[in-house]
Amino acid sequence: MMITRRVVSLRQPLLRGVQVRYQGSAAFNETPSKSTPPKPIHHMQSATIASTPRRDASPMALKRDSGDYYFEEHSEALLSAFNVYDDIQESEKRVTATARDMNLIEAALAVRDESYDKILILIRHGEAKHNEFERQYAEKHGTSFEQANEDENYPADPMLTGKGCGTMLNVSNRTATFFNKETGLLPELFVVSPLRRAIQSALISFPHDAPLTSLSSIPWVCHPSCMEQANGNKSEFVSSPEELEQTFPGIDYDLFKQSLMRGDVYNSSEKVPLFESKIDLMNRTDAFVEWIKERDEKVVVVSSHATWLQSLCAFSLQYEDSDNTNLEMFKKGEMRSVGIKFS
Repeated sequence: MMITRRVVSLRQPLLRGVQVRYQGSAAFNETPSKSTPPKPIHHMQSATIASTPRRDASPMALKRDSGDYYFEEHSEALLSAFNVYDDIQESEKRVTATARDMNLIEAALAVRDESYDKILILIRHGEAKHNEFERQYAEKHGTSFEQANEDENYPADPMLTGKGCGTMLNVSNRTATFFNKETGLLPELFVVSPLRRAIQSALISFPHDAPLTSLSSIPWVCHPSCMEQANGNKSEFVSSPEELEQTFPGIDYDLFKQSLMRGDVYNSSEKVPLFESKIDLMNRTDAFVEWIKERDEKVVVVSSHATWLQSLCAFSLQYEDSDNTNLEMFKKGEMRSVGIKFS
């Protein structure tokens, strides 16, 4: 087994307590012209243990969504924290997951390929009402987006805008084409962030698999580890499980309720914004990888947020033959498919 360590180079060692707000990047372009089976994963590489050349972080700043900001600050803080996280975790046993990006045709073929233990369908939510509020606030007052958060009318735990709903409806057209009995690519588990924009995005993207209305009885799980917690922003004030159950019935909120009872989620009942360290963020995405490893389902749809998805793809998963796409942040409403193998 080849064991490598990912070490990164940055200008500033920004490690803990960094307030970041940026979310955005690489566009998803499905390319169905390539219908050959995905290459099997031949060997495992540790996502954490030491000694490869220092990585160029420039791909993380390639693209951004309009209105997304603090991109470079977040990316540099995350990469810098990984140096420390790597050293902390070096002596500890972590789940190793080798990953490969694939289009949806390749994902369908990979379902029957024993080289892959899981097929992850990763989705970032569409534009939400706080994104719209920030944009309109900046246009009206001539100020930066971040100052909008101080306004008393800034939306907490917002739903999607009409534009965001439209984006996710476009995703649903793609899921209707690729996720069916003919292709064999059928979701077996849906995992959603507790924030409403992520839940709503998943429901719009997969309307035929929605809880209570689908005949397939596919489990939907609200997982607190998938939540956006890094921004100290009112949009991260999460609704209570009772409120979520009223708005989105049929989803299993037990993990979220347990997390609240343990005090793991701080930006909830007291409405206190949580400034999460990047090391804590990577701990959460690592814990999620360990959690899905223990699940029986192979095809797993995950609806979450840009910073969480970047931590998952850039650090908790170890990509083979990577073209650095995994380093890029998801755009709003972007969907990617990833095959992984555990070791």
